[in-house]
Amino acid sequence: MKKKFDFSAEMAEVESIKSNPKNEYQEEENRLLDINAQELAKLNDNVFKLRTEVESLSGSIRECKPIISEEMQKLAVEFGARLLCDFLSQIESKCKETERRMKKSGNAIPIPATTFYITIIILVALSSFFVSMIVANVEILHSNLIWKAIAICTLIAISGTVMAIIVPKILDKWT
Repeated sequence: MKKKFDFSAEMAEVESIKSNPKNEYQEEENRLLDINAQELAKLNDNVFKLRTEVESLSGSIRECKPIISEEMQKLAVEFGARLLCDFLSQIESKCKETERRMKKSGNAIPIPATTFYITIIILVALSSFFVSMIVANVEILHSNLIWKAIAICTLIAISGTVMAIIVPKILDKWT
């Protein structure tokens, strides 16, 4: 015959383990982990649902084409044509005005004599500076020569400009 086993000692031990605060903490932690797992599952479902909705919306956006009514197209074309016509008429009027001035001046652009002489003097001064630089490059180590050339060219330009302004005034007094 079989002997009956007494579980009372094991049951008392289990009850003592159950009432232990460390076990209660673990049970609470397990319960919170189960809740977190359920919430994560819901969140995962929501993310999947949102992802599918975004994909379907992006597909429908690609299929959309802007539609402009014929009336708006007509208005835009008329507005652009009017702007171009106005711009063209302004250009034509400026061209006609310029042609009229050129015919009036006899196909010549009047330049005051003083401006002409000052331009010639500046050209002479620049060309003399160019020649002086060529001469100075022969003896590149002598920087005094470069500065003398610059000073001479500057004096030529200043004296020529002064002469171009003063000489016509003197000639006007004699005539």
